[in-house]
Amino acid sequence: MKNSWLETIIQTRACYTGAFLDEEEKVKILKQFPPSFQNIFTDHLTIKYKPSQEEMSDLALGEKVLLTAVALAKDEKAEALLIQTDISANSHPHITISTAPGIEPSYSNQLLEKANFKEIPPFDINARIGLSAGKKIFFEEPDFIFKKIILPTRPQADTLVAIYILRKFGNSFFKNIDKAEIEIAPTLPAGKDVQTLEDEGVLAIDIGGGKFDHHGREPKITASELIADYLGMRNNPALSKLIEYARRDDIHGQGTISNDPLDRAFGLSGLIVALNKDKSVKPEKISEMISPLLDAHYKEELRRTEELPREFEQKTKEGRVEIFQVKQRDKKLKVVIVDSDNPSLPGFLRSQIGGRFDVVAQKHSSGHINILTRPTKRVDLRSLIGLIRKSEAMVKGVDLAVSMNELSRSGRLEAVPEWYYDPATNSIQNGGINPKDILSTKISKEQLKKIIELGLSESLWSPLR
Repeated sequence: MKNSWLETIIQTRACYTGAFLDEEEKVKILKQFPPSFQNIFTDHLTIKYKPSQEEMSDLALGEKVLLTAVALAKDEKAEALLIQTDISANSHPHITISTAPGIEPSYSNQLLEKANFKEIPPFDINARIGLSAGKKIFFEEPDFIFKKIILPTRPQADTLVAIYILRKFGNSFFKNIDKAEIEIAPTLPAGKDVQTLEDEGVLAIDIGGGKFDHHGREPKITASELIADYLGMRNNPALSKLIEYARRDDIHGQGTISNDPLDRAFGLSGLIVALNKDKSVKPEKISEMISPLLDAHYKEELRRTEELPREFEQKTKEGRVEIFQVKQRDKKLKVVIVDSDNPSLPGFLRSQIGGRFDVVAQKHSSGHINILTRPTKRVDLRSLIGLIRKSEAMVKGVDLAVSMNELSRSGRLEAVPEWYYDPATNSIQNGGINPKDILSTKISKEQLKKIIELGLSESLWSPLR
């Protein structure tokens, strides 16, 4: 697993790696080299500003190192010790001793560039490798345990989606965040900022101007988008609808587009508003009630965007998929026959991302076959069901002395009970998802393709003639 705590710190704070001095070493240096200026530092040697994780992996936090000062540089603004070491990325590794008022310790880089220094007898300094991040120095991987999430108001659609994404995917970045409680705080505690709160295990969302506060940003963005970006989940296809829903609700006030009063009352945004009106329902409880709905959507989208495409690709490689076209009157129909027991696959194959197949014939391992169509194409299945029933009877050795008109009627025929024609769903079912007592067809997969071609093309019989 990636070193996510480090990535979190590097991305969000002004930080650097360094060799840090304890108080005893600082006193030793100041005694040997009394400071000439008002601002006294003498606390570290910078190794690398904003290090990458790769650069960090070469360092051992907390490791003791011996530094050797070999020269002293000084002008009217600052003074610094030139350090002989190979651990620093600076061209002139140094420890700033002191600076004049208004002069930052980083000025020492310019000071040493001037080569304005004099050699001194080698002077050893003990230090320890650490990572400075804001007001904290880490000598070991921090054990941040997040106990609380604070919001400025009761949870809205955007913050509920944000918390769902955070709890679902953020535990490696914010340890224990999936168990952190939600608290409402209109303002940050006195004397605290967002970073200080994080160090105490409190994560602020939409408050305090922190990384997850979307207020006042241009272009406009939501808390859900900020968190998804931070966790690297913004482009996850299974989250795209959730994130867009939160954006539409928060920025445009259109979590539910319909003006129908029932749609607005029972849509997710309406239910969230209703829950928030009941002050006896705590914010954590609202999240507990809404999160399973968001998770159900995510899991279905995950199937649709990852699992089903992967399954179809695998079955294609295995030769368990046949794709062909059939012309029905003035329409070109895209047809697929696939071996699969997955009830979600036909819906996926008829969708935009699944290939927009007009006709999907799914053959189960039990031998049952179901044929489904894409509603917008208005495929006429009457000729096909008639031919299927006739073929089934022939394979079984049953003599059907009935017309094609009779064979193409809806419902189930007593003589060929294996097949059910449902005009309402425009499907032909050999048992559907749950066949129960319906026998599987005796029509082979090879025969099925020919029957579909003849039936859809209406070349043998057309209900219009």
